[in-house]
Amino acid sequence: MGVGPTTKKAKTEMCGEGEIIRSSLLADPSSRQTLAASYRAAGPYPHCVIPDICNPDMLRRVREEIIDNVEATYKETDLFKMFQTGDLANMDKLDPGSAAKLPTVRALRDAIYSTEFRHFISDITGCGELSHVTDCACNIHPIGGHLLCHDDVIGDRLISYIVYLTDPEDPWTAEDGGALELYPEKKGHPNTPDVVPTATALPIWNTMAMFQVLPGRSFHSIQEIYTSEKPRMSIQGWFHSPKPPTDFDLATLKQLQACPGEDDVLDRFEPLQWNNTSSKSAATSTTTSDGIDPARLGTSAPLCSTDIALLREWINPVYLDASDAAISKIHKCIQDDGSVQLHNFLCESKAKEIGAAIVEADAADALGCGKVPRYTAGFENGWSAVGPCHKHRYMQYSTTTTEKCPSSSNSSSPLATAGELLNKVKTELFSSPSFARLLHRVTDFTLTHYRAEARRFRPGLDYTVAHYGCLTQDPRLDAVLCFVADGAEGASEAWESGEMGGYEAYLLAGEDEEKPAEVYRGPQDDESGVLNVSPAFNCLSLVLRDEGLMRFVKYLSAQAPGSRWDVSGVYVPEDDSDEEEEEEEEEEEEEEEEEEEEEEEK
Repeated sequence: MGVGPTTKKAKTEMCGEGEIIRSSLLADPSSRQTLAASYRAAGPYPHCVIPDICNPDMLRRVREEIIDNVEATYKETDLFKMFQTGDLANMDKLDPGSAAKLPTVRALRDAIYSTEFRHFISDITGCGELSHVTDCACNIHPIGGHLLCHDDVIGDRLISYIVYLTDPEDPWTAEDGGALELYPEKKGHPNTPDVVPTATALPIWNTMAMFQVLPGRSFHSIQEIYTSEKPRMSIQGWFHSPKPPTDFDLATLKQLQACPGEDDVLDRFEPLQWNNTSSKSAATSTTTSDGIDPARLGTSAPLCSTDIALLREWINPVYLDASDAAISKIHKCIQDDGSVQLHNFLCESKAKEIGAAIVEADAADALGCGKVPRYTAGFENGWSAVGPCHKHRYMQYSTTTTEKCPSSSNSSSPLATAGELLNKVKTELFSSPSFARLLHRVTDFTLTHYRAEARRFRPGLDYTVAHYGCLTQDPRLDAVLCFVADGAEGASEAWESGEMGGYEAYLLAGEDEEKPAEVYRGPQDDESGVLNVSPAFNCLSLVLRDEGLMRFVKYLSAQAPGSRWDVSGVYVPEDDSDEEEEEEEEEEEEEEEEEEEEEEEK
């Protein structure tokens, strides 16, 4: 619905008895100038927060009318978790009985989109003309609610705003979470958000936060709500421009849709090569007791004695000594479901060592079980944050990070120990052809290349999202060895429930790449989810990822028992089509040779 010139009723709502928006705010030139100066000077991009924007008594009525009479729908995707009402622009279509229950909500909506208030916003922001298009809804974020990093660009949105309707009798604090977080561009990487916000605004009752929607610049998110005592309630919407932005290609939406499958191109993988120093047993011999040189074995060869010696250092014997019948069951899971989870995968001594280190590291960083996280928690001892955060944010371990920043390294710390142990799993186990041959035994896939990383997802901070860069173009085998703290009472059940997040989700990509991402629209009626793998201690998840699938790790709630730690490996199966082409070429060559021989005989 569009709102035309300011009506007599709207003027009364702003400047007369029973006003909604404070008339003194709109009438005072000095206030307008002060807000404009604050807006221009703010970083990481222009924004401001207007205090006491509304008549508090009237805003209380707005809040009460919404609570008593408006139905909100629960919505959750890889990007957000919240309740949301329908578009308030549609209020004019309500039946008379329903409309009579929401007079003050409608009055606020009309006042916000009135000509006078749009001129007020335009003066503060310097954004130019704003159209009369009405676009807003009420959002309610309960405990665990959040919205991940994006820039809000779609269509002709020009100014984003939030009017906060949090409980006026219970002032909001930083410990409650729910802050609006604004991200700077990463240094040296224009149009790419950094991993840590540099400005925040709490959802304070009767304030209005706003910023200009800038493609590839206005990156923001809503911090998780930590309190169960009060929801984060707001009316959130946009003022629109008469025309769309000229630099739309820089927008988050376009970035997420760009370069399908770029994360999985073969150039990003390493060939599987035998490393004689990868285990003590392999370091002393180039041939096995079977008289076989492992370097000459392909990854589809049976396990030789050197393979067994290396693998026994790491893996639960039950998977090495499994009968053919047990292996057949695993094969069947892969064939029927495309996935299998192998619990208690590492041998007990290795798993206990890693388990103790991750629990101590979370305790040292004060993470999990509802604690309010620091943005920079764990930024040391070889661990660094991986972005950009409109696609993902998590911690990655690298020995080169420790070498570059020795002053930030403490080799005796639990965090360093956890990183070193997971890195050994990556470099000594996941990178070895022996492990690839074990994977071949349990999956029947011949593997040629791999890529692996040691990761940590911190509660209240980290995630990955589904985007076209991670769209599977060619089959991949994901092998993810996960570790979580599950020793406390109820911890295992919490991880299994999915309520804490941290699970790895696989879903089918939408067929229409031009459709907006989920952060810009409601959930679809069709079910595109394929598989959710809950995090579990010492569990190896094997998933055959076919063409057209995306995967993401759901945002990990601050309420989770601790971090999600894993070694994530991706393996490239041998391309059967290449083999078929080679066979066809060989057959054609043989036929040509036979024809030539026949010609010669004639």
